Amino acid sequence: MKYLLSLALLFTAIGLCYAQGEEVVRASTIKDSKEEVFYNEGVTLLEQKNYADAIGKFSEAIGLKPDFAEAYYNRAVAKDLSKDYEGALTDLGKVLELQPTANAYFVRGRVYQEQNMLDEAESDFTEAVKLDPKMEKAYYYMGGIKFQAGSYDEAIQLYAKCLSIDASYYYALNDRGSAYRQLGKYDEAVKDYTAAIAVNPKVDFLYGNRGSAYRLQRRYDEAIRDYDEAIKLSPHSAMLYNNRGLAKLRKEDYAGALADFAQAVKYDANYYRAYNNAGNAYHGQKEYAKAVAEFDKAIQQNGSFGQAYLNRGISKEMLRDSKGACADWKKAAELDVTQANSYVSLQCK
Repeated sequence: MKYLLSLALLFTAIGLCYAQGEEVVRASTIKDSKEEVFYNEGVTLLEQKNYADAIGKFSEAIGLKPDFAEAYYNRAVAKDLSKDYEGALTDLGKVLELQPTANAYFVRGRVYQEQNMLDEAESDFTEAVKLDPKMEKAYYYMGGIKFQAGSYDEAIQLYAKCLSIDASYYYALNDRGSAYRQLGKYDEAVKDYTAAIAVNPKVDFLYGNRGSAYRLQRRYDEAIRDYDEAIKLSPHSAMLYNNRGLAKLRKEDYAGALADFAQAVKYDANYYRAYNNAGNAYHGQKEYAKAVAEFDKAIQQNGSFGQAYLNRGISKEMLRDSKGACADWKKAAELDVTQANSYVSLQCK
């Protein structure tokens, strides 16, 4: 009998918080039967990513044995990968009727989480850890739900539970670091990112995240070194070039910053934040016309990005375009950039 495949799911929480695909391996107890033949053919097709035919084979197996929990489970996998999430949830519900295991609750929770049905996902993860208090991955994904909701202290507690079971779970170390970073606890964030890097030094986002924590601490040289390492691992990442450019900008290395922002938009021409940052670099060099041109590009990519209007207004003011500056500041204020209100009240009539 072949093993059952796992749901290969990926969850990404907010910003630079990353999550992990999970693998579940289970075996059927059915031996030397026709339903077993259909089941094994379904597993082979599922491995080949032929989801429609795999679903058909698992359905045939279920038709012969209506309580075949493993076949329901793998059919749910195939449906999930076919983006038939409702069908996957229906099949997983049947699995839970037949075999209410911690793993079955966990997998259904992951499908709910994929669909942003977070209350349902959290409920299933809670059931999973009731049945298996050592299921570290359930605590991890519950932490992701709390992170996404902005409940960073609760997320930290759940990541800590995960890590108490498996101290090498570097995704949890990373995400707890990101939760600390959201709370402004940068020393704790750096400590967790460093621990995650010690577990797996070949992951780009670990260096990128630690670099951002260093940048927020104004430890710009250390931040740049981490971004360098991240870029070695992921040389086409617009975000990493943008973030390294920000560290250089804070050091007033305007030429270096501009080179990084140019790389960022090379790899993502729609990266409006990189255009805005390039505008700030040109402004720092007192090249105000070039700054305005970059802010124009940011606004072309995202007309609701209020910070670019604020910044363009400041550069226009330096070019003695008071009317244009006031128009930009008023637009920024309309877009809820609170800093723009003071510019409008003090300099615009």
